[in-house]
Amino acid sequence: MLPIALAVLAQAPAAHALPFEIANNKPFVQVTVNGSAPLWFVLDTGNNSNSILARECAERLQLKRGAEQRAQIGAGTGADIGLATGSQTLHLSALGETLSVAEPMVFAMGHISRTEGRRIDGLLGNDFLSRHVIEIDYARSTMTVHDPAAYTPPPDAVVIPLQLDTGWPIVAGSITVPGGEPVPCNLIIDTGVRGVVTLFRPFSERHHLYDVPNTLHQFVTGAGAGGISRGDIGRLDALVLGSRTFAEPVATFSRDSSGIFSLDGPDGIVGGELLRRHRVTFDYPHARMILEPYPAPATAYEYDMSGLFMAVDAPDYAKIRVMAVNPRTPAAEAGLQPDDEIVSIDGRRTPALTLDQARLLLRKPGPRQLQIRRGEELRPLRLEARRLI
Repeated sequence: MLPIALAVLAQAPAAHALPFEIANNKPFVQVTVNGSAPLWFVLDTGNNSNSILARECAERLQLKRGAEQRAQIGAGTGADIGLATGSQTLHLSALGETLSVAEPMVFAMGHISRTEGRRIDGLLGNDFLSRHVIEIDYARSTMTVHDPAAYTPPPDAVVIPLQLDTGWPIVAGSITVPGGEPVPCNLIIDTGVRGVVTLFRPFSERHHLYDVPNTLHQFVTGAGAGGISRGDIGRLDALVLGSRTFAEPVATFSRDSSGIFSLDGPDGIVGGELLRRHRVTFDYPHARMILEPYPAPATAYEYDMSGLFMAVDAPDYAKIRVMAVNPRTPAAEAGLQPDDEIVSIDGRRTPALTLDQARLLLRKPGPRQLQIRRGEELRPLRLEARRLI
């Protein structure tokens, strides 16, 4: 867990909605650093520390920092992030607010940018979230910063208590596997995670989650600040957060032996795939999260139907490339290989075809016509996408 340093925030102005962008189920907001041109930070409730600057961004801004050291931060393993401390205070401006961060943490995020599908310049963290009420309207791609003294939840909203002593927003809930009884758990609510819910390795081992029926075993499931994550993919009967129940969500049962997914308490993380089905308000000053479900009927939770784990190439983030092909999946059956470049899917070509769009196309069952580049050779491939869970 990272220490929380001193930060000073200006008084909040009157609330008004400001735009943000969604990539990989995560909210990206514009931030200026020491008066810079606008940069893109993730509003990251999973960052329980001060706001963090990407090393690549620090280099572009010519900001000085101390010596780098190896460290394990966030999810995944295998990435050498080179953690350092900035030599000067950062003055950030975001969502109409100002924030000063003394001795800011700086580490490499280029590997994260590849799997986000766009450049990431930093992470807004607990220091920003803890002083305000922040409403995220995923449907309209707007955020509103409310004055904590004046904010009142809508009368029909679901109000869920948060535990904030670790800096993370943690909710008491439960999971139920098919044929089982509810199992209590404490879950981090993390806007910086793509999936529905990930259960950490100790919790998964203790409750035999790797034995859940119809589970996909030993998949590359994602990537975080620490590198690649691996685990099993299954479907729960129910996930409960506070007073709200979510039916048949897709769940990851982590097999990571280091990083946040290896922690023994809290027990897991709820991510953007669930959150974006609501207007979500984080009210840290009053230790609560407010959920307002959108009026459209909720669709079933789906998982990738190809078996591919993809990223994009820096620096322009235009070329989509295969990072991993999970075993016994349509991608493996079609003959796709790591490092293949995905040139087009069903006639939609990069760079107009974004990483998010490619992932969405491969979450629908049916035949997909791919064009790939392997080395210097262009070749067509047919992939029969199907539900894997």
